[in-house]
Amino acid sequence: MVALFEEFLGKEVVEETMHSAGLQPTAQPYHYLVRDTEQKGLCLHNGRLAAPSLRGANAVQEEPISVVPNKHLERRRCPLIVGIRGGTQALSCGTGPEPQLKLEEVGLLDLFLRGAEATPYTFYKTFGGSTHTFEAAAFPGFFLSTAPGPGEALTLAAPHAITAFYLRRK
Repeated sequence: MVALFEEFLGKEVVEETMHSAGLQPTAQPYHYLVRDTEQKGLCLHNGRLAAPSLRGANAVQEEPISVVPNKHLERRRCPLIVGIRGGTQALSCGTGPEPQLKLEEVGLLDLFLRGAEATPYTFYKTFGGSTHTFEAAAFPGFFLSTAPGPGEALTLAAPHAITAFYLRRK
């Protein structure tokens, strides 16, 4: 992830100039295959991200996540704007009083340029040994988690139900 932050944030002056001119950054999102500790991966099902077992033939359904940094949040906490479909859809926690996880048709590179508006799409990635967790920046204390049932939608859960994920760069 260090390289991701350097590619995007090592050029902050250039990025600010590009934003005022309405241009996109030259850096591109990084893409990762994500599995939980039970080897459930992500796939798109009825417009929502689900985490079924993707072993064998089901593996072709796997949906990689795409990430770009959020330059307006504390860098040391590894704030990532998270999406799918190569960065054309973003994962949002919503802006209401309670978190509501959903996919929105907004590009990650657009969100990168929006500043604080990208907070509902941002997750703090924490590394612990060989796994990672993702805490919602807009809702501290809520983490991305796979549901206990097979193929149920990805959720936001309290710390007692945190899911640890393995990431593999694609």
